[in-house]
Amino acid sequence: MRNAKQIAALALALAVGMGIVSAQDKGGKGGKKGGGGIPAPLSLTVTGYADGATIPAKLGCSGGNQNAGSPAISWSGAPAGTMAFAVILHDTDVALPTGEDVLHWAIFDIPGTVTGLPENVAKTATLPDGSVQINNIAGMPGYMGPCPPPPTTHHYIFEVYALDQKLGLPASTSRADLLNAMKGHIRAKGTYVGTYKQ
Repeated sequence: MRNAKQIAALALALAVGMGIVSAQDKGGKGGKKGGGGIPAPLSLTVTGYADGATIPAKLGCSGGNQNAGSPAISWSGAPAGTMAFAVILHDTDVALPTGEDVLHWAIFDIPGTVTGLPENVAKTATLPDGSVQINNIAGMPGYMGPCPPPPTTHHYIFEVYALDQKLGLPASTSRADLLNAMKGHIRAKGTYVGTYKQ
């Protein structure tokens, strides 16, 4: 009797586990308008350093460089139906009173036909291709390089989102409102991590 109960329990556990895996597999494909599922992965490359490696000094504020330019970024694996991309760079080692971490760059409504951003993207609220950049932690649009207080090492994460529509938001949009507007429209996502120390 005990063996029969053990076999029944094992069968139930396996059935539940298979159900969870099946649900995750379906979710990974994304639902209608990209909602209700796990976004498919994008493959990212950031020029100058490998994923998980140290960010080059020229991309940050070392040596008093307060006007570092953005690195070139490329991505692949965007699913069919991608209409726009959004890129966010943030420092995960600082918690602000709002509960957010530090935003270093946010650009959205990047055309869905492109596969990356060039080096030194102009630090303007809008770009010729229709892309929009909201203010970073310094209150300015565009890329702001890593600048942790010495001697600490901070982690900086690039996130690239493939969206099923353009958002049409103004440059005055907050980070929270940007993220809220993307909900239900994310078709794929990629992340890329770097560390920086002065």
